[in-house]
Amino acid sequence: MGFVLALLLAVLPAPPQHADFDHYTFALTWQPGMCETGEAHCLADQPKSPLIGLHGLWASLPHDLAAQDVVDQQWWSKGCDFYHHSSDPPALDAPLLAQLRAVMPHFEHDLLTHEYDKHVQCFGFDPAQFFATELRMRQAVASSAFGSYLEAQAGHDVSHAAVLAQFAASFATDHPTALQLQCAKNDAGQFVLTQFWITIHTDQIDAFPKPASLMATPTNQDTCPATFRIPAW
Repeated sequence: MGFVLALLLAVLPAPPQHADFDHYTFALTWQPGMCETGEAHCLADQPKSPLIGLHGLWASLPHDLAAQDVVDQQWWSKGCDFYHHSSDPPALDAPLLAQLRAVMPHFEHDLLTHEYDKHVQCFGFDPAQFFATELRMRQAVASSAFGSYLEAQAGHDVSHAAVLAQFAASFATDHPTALQLQCAKNDAGQFVLTQFWITIHTDQIDAFPKPASLMATPTNQDTCPATFRIPAW
């Protein structure tokens, strides 16, 4: 219990390096959809619970790279590789690692190592503090009214507008487009939810998911149609 409480109280300080970026994207997975569509190469030991999984927390394009004419699409592709590449996994203790493995999708190529290399290590974050904060944030969404709504809709078709409206109501925000839904087609050709991304003010990360922390997404990357399915296992 003490370890779990420590995770819930974790906070994320400003990054000591390349801190001149405007927002974070907090990426969560809908676990059944990630594996149903073939969008990711899921392993057989894929965790079936919880339904809302953790992908990552991504800084937007740092201003120092923008000044070198790097554009968003290049940053989304390479991330920290613009500064430094590392194939080493983050140094985390066994309890924290177990917590992460329980909520992150299991892919052929280790997602945790990929996230650390692409989105964390170049900013100088303390890895334990960073990933503990991600766990706290995932739990805040999963235990919210919005998280309950998604779970209740598992196995059903929903409207895009209804999901955004539920998000706005659950988090009392005037920025429903802080939420970006990600869909892909399954083998039957039906669009299903695979992920959802939330845009957060850089200087309000520790207030998440309070309304002041949420901002309208600057670049629309939503890929879900007007109606889609929230799949179940």
